[in-house]
Amino acid sequence: MIESVWEFPLTLPRNAFTAREVPRAGDIWRLCQDAATLASIRSGWPPARFRVERVFFVVYRGVVLHEAEPPYGEILDATTWVSRLRRRTLSTREIRIRTGGERVAAATQEWVHVDGETFKPKQGSEATAAAFPVVDVEPSVKLPNFDRLPGAETVFRFQMWQTWADPLAHANHPAYIDWCDEATSRRMVEAGIEPTLLRPVAEQVTFRDSVLPGEEVTVRTERVGVFGGNAVVLKHHLETDRGPAAEATSIRSLAAESSESLIAAWE
Repeated sequence: MIESVWEFPLTLPRNAFTAREVPRAGDIWRLCQDAATLASIRSGWPPARFRVERVFFVVYRGVVLHEAEPPYGEILDATTWVSRLRRRTLSTREIRIRTGGERVAAATQEWVHVDGETFKPKQGSEATAAAFPVVDVEPSVKLPNFDRLPGAETVFRFQMWQTWADPLAHANHPAYIDWCDEATSRRMVEAGIEPTLLRPVAEQVTFRDSVLPGEEVTVRTERVGVFGGNAVVLKHHLETDRGPAAEATSIRSLAAESSESLIAAWE
């Protein structure tokens, strides 16, 4: 019998936590990736089968809303399903993370079925489509609306490590969240703000191209708005020498205090 909604108990590893003993946003994305991969395995499509078929699913766009910061060791209940499939190529996957019945995070991700050699979109087989039936459980999530407040731009550059490469030999998509938050944290240090106070509210990323080991990555960050009067909205442009790699919007606040100083850091 083919499942349409998959559920898994998951835990975050110790290295996912900051000095404030809360998980990083990027590691919530990794948890969502684990849920999606486990659902694929349970559906008869483990990573090895994709390699044999010479096809893959890669993330094109993702939105995550953060609602709680679970402590280390907490058992998290992950639920995932496919809410839409277009031309057997574009798949919308929903992931919800809860603990004790309370929602920790909600994610909507757009996955693209690609050729394993060219990484160009390729229509999946009927067997693939049948393994991931579409079901309507609850609406997809979206990045919240915010008030415009343009600010300054900051630039962060680094070289991608060889050891950061994932099984597809490029940067794994949650790493882009880490890079955006690192750019934000460095600006916080310059402004005299303790970087461990950074708290994720939401983010959206559209992936344009892969980042390969050894490439120099530039992250351009600018303030574009405020959310709820107590969170900053930042736009991040990520690029390599080959061109744009991703565009991201992150909404961030400060834990346990007003976020006025964070908002003002991009004046």
